[in-house]
Amino acid sequence: MITIRKEEPKDYPEVRRLVTAAFATVEYGDGTEAHYLDSLREKPTFIPELSLVAETGDKTIAGQIVLCKTEVAAADGMITTLVLSPLSVRPEYFRRGIARSLMERAFGIARELGYTSVFLCGEPEIYHGLGFVPSYTFGIHHRKDPKADWCLARELVPGALETIQGIIDIV
Repeated sequence: MITIRKEEPKDYPEVRRLVTAAFATVEYGDGTEAHYLDSLREKPTFIPELSLVAETGDKTIAGQIVLCKTEVAAADGMITTLVLSPLSVRPEYFRRGIARSLMERAFGIARELGYTSVFLCGEPEIYHGLGFVPSYTFGIHHRKDPKADWCLARELVPGALETIQGIIDIV
């Protein structure tokens, strides 16, 4: 049984090990992901309510997710949204629905907090089945590559991105 709960400071060492192990299995991992997560927790864009862990019955942390505030630069000003990064699952828990469960719980909390969309940089074929599409389909382009298939977006509220056009700068 998996329990999803808010990450606590006492979890940080285990979450660091989890993130390191998870990103060691992917070719785009560069070994800095745990440090990146540590730095996120210190930024004003960090939202503690949207930093979650998936815990097993024996209290092992099997997965984690963080959503932070970011902005889309639109013609009529800056629009606050969320960026998902990182999302990690221990390799021995892959393909058990943990990432999907973490995302759905985090997205539910985000909606309760008033957020209407989320962006990420990732593999389109992985995230398409989770409701993400290239952000440019909404008229929102990544600053470094306007046609980036890897810059993905998902509306948390239907129609939230329909009238927004702009630039996003996320990693």
